[in-house]
Amino acid sequence: MVVAYRPVTIAFAAAAVLLSALVCAPVGADDEDISLTDTVDRLDLDFYWDPYSESGLLQRGNVSVRFVTRFGRSVVSYRDTVTHGGVTRREGELFIPATFQRYLEELFPPPEERFERTIAAIYIDAGHGGRDPGAIGVLPSANGPVQITEKSLVLDVAVQLGTLLERRFPAKEIVLSRSEDVYLTLEERTVIANGIDIERNETVIFVSVHANASLNSAARGFEVWFLPPEVRRTNLVTADRVGVDDPAVLSIINTIREEEITLESVLLARNVLAGIDTAIGGESPNRGVKEESWYVVRNAKMPSILVEIGFVTNPDELALLTNAEYLSRLVDGIFDGIVSFVENFEQVGTDE
Repeated sequence: MVVAYRPVTIAFAAAAVLLSALVCAPVGADDEDISLTDTVDRLDLDFYWDPYSESGLLQRGNVSVRFVTRFGRSVVSYRDTVTHGGVTRREGELFIPATFQRYLEELFPPPEERFERTIAAIYIDAGHGGRDPGAIGVLPSANGPVQITEKSLVLDVAVQLGTLLERRFPAKEIVLSRSEDVYLTLEERTVIANGIDIERNETVIFVSVHANASLNSAARGFEVWFLPPEVRRTNLVTADRVGVDDPAVLSIINTIREEEITLESVLLARNVLAGIDTAIGGESPNRGVKEESWYVVRNAKMPSILVEIGFVTNPDELALLTNAEYLSRLVDGIFDGIVSFVENFEQVGTDE
């Protein structure tokens, strides 16, 4: 058990406002009060307590329960709400009703029964396609200049990446937005990703692949983008999903879910950037992790990043990107970054 005493954070404050807005469910008079500390110890939970707002967090791995004393509902894993008897505080100790303890036992089962949160699908989006060539570079050849399109380069990367991921994760669904030279709107790309069917404890990660261009032909290098935290994602949760109709409460739950997705997107971006840097960093500059409100990243309801593999407008970098061996190593770098993120994501919450 880990018990941490810390100042009010945004997440705790949001949870406090949210729970105070929910209708309380009265605890039955015959519902036995049980020590929360004993329950935390028995279920091997991490416990964080904020004495200022009298709000707490119970957590094991990627599953969490946030509560505020006196209110009869908790927020589960940033997105759902559950009704239980209120948490009470008497003489400095916290107590929960038996109904709440039974719920925690179901949510945090013994090690042999645990069913942790997993990544069920990986969505790879090759940018542009069909009538949209994307950025265009010119490669000299013995027969004259040859145009190289972004759409063809990123499609090659996406197909190779998808093949590697299918071999590494046979139990996961690997989805490509396109596997040939076809045109898809930005909306169609996110609709496909958001429509992937997953269970409650599962999630999807979204990786969009692009190549860069600049009026400055000397510009070169790779970079990874994620959505700035201040940009709002909407409709991440629904009334049916969380069992709450109040628009104000839904907005708060949506904000909490946004924080979770933003954190996971940043971690995914850093892992992928590190993987690419290891693979080709000696030949192409690492331009870092950056923030931008790209459409596909903004509208994906999951951890999402956009990878720029290099500049087609730089003659030297274009020559590298059209080299099969170099491109294969670049793909390996993206692959290694995704694998590192997935393994860390799914390892969190398991007993070591």
